[in-house]
Amino acid sequence: MKLKIKSGALQFTVFIAVLIALLLSGLILYAYTFIYMKEQSKGAIENIQIADIGIQSLLEQKELSTDTLQIDFLRKENQTIKTHLSRWGVFQKGVTTTQFRKKKFTKTAIIGSVITADKSPTLYLQETRNPLTVVGKTKIQGIAYLPIQGVHSGYIDGNSYYGSQLIYGRVEKSTSELPKTEKSFIATLNFYLKEYKINHSEDYINLNSSSRITNSFKEKTKGFYSENAITIENKTITGNIIIKSETSIKIKKTALLKDLILIAPIIEIEDETNGCFQAIASKRITLGKKCNLAYPSALLLFQDNKSSDGGNSNFNSLPKNQIFIDTGSNLKGTITYLQTKETPDFQTQIVLEKDSKIKGQVYCNGNFEIKGTVSGSVYTKQFVANQSGSIFMNHVYNATIENQNIPEVYGGIILEQEPKTVLKWLY
Repeated sequence: MKLKIKSGALQFTVFIAVLIALLLSGLILYAYTFIYMKEQSKGAIENIQIADIGIQSLLEQKELSTDTLQIDFLRKENQTIKTHLSRWGVFQKGVTTTQFRKKKFTKTAIIGSVITADKSPTLYLQETRNPLTVVGKTKIQGIAYLPIQGVHSGYIDGNSYYGSQLIYGRVEKSTSELPKTEKSFIATLNFYLKEYKINHSEDYINLNSSSRITNSFKEKTKGFYSENAITIENKTITGNIIIKSETSIKIKKTALLKDLILIAPIIEIEDETNGCFQAIASKRITLGKKCNLAYPSALLLFQDNKSSDGGNSNFNSLPKNQIFIDTGSNLKGTITYLQTKETPDFQTQIVLEKDSKIKGQVYCNGNFEIKGTVSGSVYTKQFVANQSGSIFMNHVYNATIENQNIPEVYGGIILEQEPKTVLKWLY
């Protein structure tokens, strides 16, 4: 007896089989996609987490690098870390890029030396065989490194010292040299001031093209260069940008500058200017009244006086080789004066006027006149006080140097023997 199956039943059976196959294939595809996406998400999260390994390696790296380096770490297949450490003005710029398959994550930071409020020197006064003399309402609080002659009270204009202690903190002996900056620091400053130019048209920005100019630190550095004086006003300029003039740069209070670098022999910053930037000069920097520069701003004057007079002859009517911070200004960051040949003189290289404040670091291998407040750390060869037509060497008059009104840990310029830290995350 023959069994007959209708064609409709056979088609239905085939349809059911195909449907089951499709459902199974869909489930397999879903499971694979889920596992793949989970792995991708996990890889992206790990990229972010592992980027910290790259940043930590840069904090421990001693030398700057011209190339991007791949570092070894415990990783899984298809995952890499690449790092790059370069100069960014008076600080360093660290870049770490992690990649898992096609997913990339980049972390960029400004790096400087660690300063710890309760452990780092609040004052480091170079050994010059002259004692520190405190007068008036001066207050020095924290760890003080002083010449072997120590600290005394003194008199200026009939005013004696009014404090109950000469130093409110521990006193240590200083040495005949200030703690040294990193080895490549002077070479970098010479490059910025004497050699830096924009070589390719694609790296050039036109300051007159827009009122708002931005360049990410994930992109190549861009800049503006002129042999003539530059005035920046009615502009917002942000990011990975260097502006250089062979003559001078003036910053008007209508300009808002963030994270960029300014380079010129003379840099003048108008009263009531706000921003966060670095200014590197070879002749003079003037910060006007009631300015506010956010952390980590930096003013640096570099006097290359090994084989020259420092270029004073063209600017006889104005203070030469000086950083001048006028009344009521606030700067969070670093103030630095460096000279290649220390010469004994009575000139004042950094002036901090009354009611002006620095939160951060002052480093001066010349003479520092302080009338305001430094909250943080001061390294200087000598103090000067110009009063009533007389110059008082290693005198501090009506000024404050303290370690209370600052973060527990912050950063300054790179010093040779100091560990490094992240000052600011970039974008």
